[in-house]
Amino acid sequence: MKKMLLAAALIFVWSASLLSQPVGVKTAFNLANLTGADSVRPYSNDKGMRSVWFAGDLDKDGKKELVTTDYTNGGRVHVFEFANANTLELVWSSPTRPVGTSSGSTPRWVRTGDLDGDGNMEIVFPLSTGTADFEVQVFEHSGADNDYGTVPAFTLANNYFAAQGLGNFRTNREVAMVYDFDGDGSDELIMSNRNHGVYVLGVFGTFPGFAGWTLEGGDPTVVPGNSNTFSVSHWHSIPANLDGAGRKEIVNIHWNFWGMWSIKPLGTDSYQYPDPTIPGFYKEMFRYTLGDHVPYMGIQAVDVDGDGSDEIAGILYGGTTMNYALALSDFGPADSTVYIWDSTKTAIISSSAWTAAGLDVGSFWGIGAADLNGNGKTEILLGGGNGFNVMAVEYKGTGSLLDSNSYTNTLYYTGRTPYQWNSIAIYDSAGTIDTIGTESPFISKMTGTFDSDNNGRIEIAASYQSVYDSMLVKKYTWNSGTSVYVLTDSFKVKNAEVLSVRVFESTITGLEEKELSWITPDDFNLEQNYPNPFNPSTTLRFTVPVDKQISIAIYDVLGNKVKTLVNNEMVAKGAYEVTWDGTSNSGSKVASGTYIAEMRFGNFMKSVKMSLLK
Repeated sequence: MKKMLLAAALIFVWSASLLSQPVGVKTAFNLANLTGADSVRPYSNDKGMRSVWFAGDLDKDGKKELVTTDYTNGGRVHVFEFANANTLELVWSSPTRPVGTSSGSTPRWVRTGDLDGDGNMEIVFPLSTGTADFEVQVFEHSGADNDYGTVPAFTLANNYFAAQGLGNFRTNREVAMVYDFDGDGSDELIMSNRNHGVYVLGVFGTFPGFAGWTLEGGDPTVVPGNSNTFSVSHWHSIPANLDGAGRKEIVNIHWNFWGMWSIKPLGTDSYQYPDPTIPGFYKEMFRYTLGDHVPYMGIQAVDVDGDGSDEIAGILYGGTTMNYALALSDFGPADSTVYIWDSTKTAIISSSAWTAAGLDVGSFWGIGAADLNGNGKTEILLGGGNGFNVMAVEYKGTGSLLDSNSYTNTLYYTGRTPYQWNSIAIYDSAGTIDTIGTESPFISKMTGTFDSDNNGRIEIAASYQSVYDSMLVKKYTWNSGTSVYVLTDSFKVKNAEVLSVRVFESTITGLEEKELSWITPDDFNLEQNYPNPFNPSTTLRFTVPVDKQISIAIYDVLGNKVKTLVNNEMVAKGAYEVTWDGTSNSGSKVASGTYIAEMRFGNFMKSVKMSLLK
């Protein structure tokens, strides 16, 4: 997965204490360079990641983290930490599920928050088993550096509230939200339910220990008119300050002709759901116009004109016309109730933004928002494929917010070149060459904003899918006699770079990709001891690709610790040697036999077997 270059391979020897001089070790993250058959390696046989989430500083060590989803090994998530300005390190992975467990292409989303309000941040994500809903898992920071446990601190079974008349929670939806909607200091979770209602879930108590889920909003005994009485297919709920004052509202959208409505938080565990008998409680924006659309990767709160009132943006998918167009719903100070929904507030503001990149066709999936140019107006970011990876739609400053003429469409990032494809077809007609690429990597989700290196420039991160390790090339030649192209050659080319998440930084004219080193456990190396077998002493060589606290210890075959060689010491990036003299921690000589040398670094470890002969 990585490539390690030793520019000046100096080896340091251990004595009583660690010599922490660095050596010239440079690492580069590249899935295309994977070797070996490590089935528990992240993305061991996947074609990209569905989602990435900026988590802030989860473990309060002063370093920011990104959390990514992974469909492999039954479905899991990974935490990457900015070890320094130019390095992201994999510091934690959720456990693999039993061999053979199908993840059902989950988790599709991951969020972070503090559901129990105890100050320890949590990682929250759903898992399915095949096509069946399974559960939401919550892993909580233990207090130790980058430690979120090896088992969930808490789970939400899909049928947890069945006795209260709720359906199963859907664990294969694209998006969900963890946020402190009621302002009580504890976050809540809103995710889709198969009975189409919208439910605000909170936690009472703290974990680990006695804790449970509670239905803060949407209890059928309190809210008889939930969305399952007037709509279907709830898709996404987000916080948004529609009127620009006070607490944010909860905006809900359904895969039902872009059906929209809202919930108003009133205080701790208290929410106003609309009365379905009052006009304006709900509206299907495109029922009689564009068809049965949904914002597949979710909706985005965005203040396009900088007036303090949020607008709601989403990319159309699934209807009869205008797929991949950008819709916007406009609100203002007068929109302070839950009865504000009508079709005059929503319009298409960009129908085909890819044309600004010089393309005739295209599609968008991921959506984000950021004021990248610092002018006080937030750009809506659209994630596409080769040639139009990130497009920005920005309000000009005058004109109606619902008029497409009031916006500019700008190419912010084309994509890495040379472009990658799943396959390309090369057509040769008497020396005139045409090349057509099929299925390029595309941005599925975007997250941000943040500033990982504290240089004052805004950053966002994006996850990519359709990331293939090789490209099928087919060559065709025109046969003038039969007037058809004839296949003359077919072969595969290994893609040199297979990147599933990228970080972008704002520039004067748009975005540029940050050149980052990505560190995973593959980059930490504990070499076989030499000599081996040995008597009376042996040397262990190891390499650390980033400054890291490590421990090295010797164990017997029963798992008993025999000798500590390095005790949780901070080691500078570099290559080192440490010698074991065949004694125990008490100083006595150990018996002949097999021993295990183990190097621990954070939540990961590597080991080698050694033989002592006398």
